[in-house]
Amino acid sequence: MTSKLWLYVWDGFAPDHTNGLAFAIAKDEIEAREIIVKDIDWNPSDWGDLSIHLLDKSFGKAVGGGG
Repeated sequence: MTSKLWLYVWDGFAPDHTNGLAFAIAKDEIEAREIIVKDIDWNPSDWGDLSIHLLDKSFGKAVGGGG
């Protein structure tokens, strides 16, 4: 049995002067958070809003930059 993979997207991730964006493809939210913490080498106190998407159809998201 194969595990389904999900796309986890955090909008408003680790806000300082502007909101950030984080994403991970993982089998569950715990694994997704672990992947991100390992990638950035710290665990932010504010992860922002989470949306979860099963990887069974096309998906797109964009966040404009600037300040």
